[in-house]
Amino acid sequence: MFQKCGFADASGELEGADYVVIGLPFDSTTSFRSGSRDGPNAIRLASLNFESYERDCDVDLADLNICDLGNMELGSDPAYAWATIKEGIALLPDNVVPVFLGGEHSIAPPIIGGLVQKRHSELGVLVLDAHMDLREEYGCTRFSHACTSRRILEIEGARSYASIGIRSGSKEEHSFAAENGACLFTSREVREMGIDSVLDAALESLSCEQLYISLDLDALDPAYAPAVGNPEPFGLTPWDVKRVIERLATRAVGFDISELTPAYDRGETALMAASLARWFIAVKARGNKGY
Repeated sequence: MFQKCGFADASGELEGADYVVIGLPFDSTTSFRSGSRDGPNAIRLASLNFESYERDCDVDLADLNICDLGNMELGSDPAYAWATIKEGIALLPDNVVPVFLGGEHSIAPPIIGGLVQKRHSELGVLVLDAHMDLREEYGCTRFSHACTSRRILEIEGARSYASIGIRSGSKEEHSFAAENGACLFTSREVREMGIDSVLDAALESLSCEQLYISLDLDALDPAYAPAVGNPEPFGLTPWDVKRVIERLATRAVGFDISELTPAYDRGETALMAASLARWFIAVKARGNKGY
C-alpha cells in the first residue's frame, strides 16, 4: 500500500512514532489545473531546505520520532481512493498524529471519516479554503474536490465544522450554506476583523475538544501560493494560516495540506507547504512538552 520516500527529519519507524507523514498523490477529479498528484514528493523535497530547529517553539524536529510512510497507491478511481485512504488510516497506531500531503482536496473527507471511526469520537473540523466546496456532485461524481465540504458535513461524528478563507462558490452553494447553517468565514472578514477574531468566532461552532485541520493551499492568496489547482485572488496571508495552526495544533488529531500543483511555480508553494507542515509538528510537540 505504501511506497517509501522521505520527509526531512522523518527518520523514525512506525512502531513508537509520534508523528507520521503520508502522501496521497491523487488528482483524478481536477477541474482546472492538474498535477497535484506530484504535490507530496514536491513538499518532501522542499522540506530539506529547512533547519530542524524551530526557534519559536524551542523544538528540534530531529529530536522527534517522525516516520514517513511514503505515498499511498490510490489509483485513478475516486471511490477506490477513498476506500484505500480509510483502510490505511485503520492500520495506523492509535496515538500517532498523521500529517497528510496531497493530492487534491478530495482526500480530506475519507481521512476525517477514517479518523472518526478509528478514534470512536467526534471531531471538530476546521477547513482553510478559498472555495465553499458544497456541491452535491461535480464532474459526474460525488467524490470531486468541489464536493469536499459537503461530504465532510455528511460524516457522522464530524458535524462540528467551520471554514475560513472563502471567496468563491456557486449560487446553489451559497443557498445550501444559508439553509444548513454552515459556518463559513470569508477572506474579506479575515482582512477586516483579523485572523484571531475570525478564529474565535469559528471556534464557537467547533464544540469538540479534538479537532482536525484541513488546509487547501488555495486558501492562501496566489501571490504567496501560486501553484495550486484552482487559484483565487484576494486570499489569506501565510501569517494568517500560521496563526491558525499555532492556536489549534495542540488540539488537533491530524492535519492535511492539499492542492499543491508544483509545475505552476518555481518551488515557492512547495516551500510554503513544507514549512507549514513542519510548523504544525513543532507546535504540536511544544504543547505535548507542556510549554
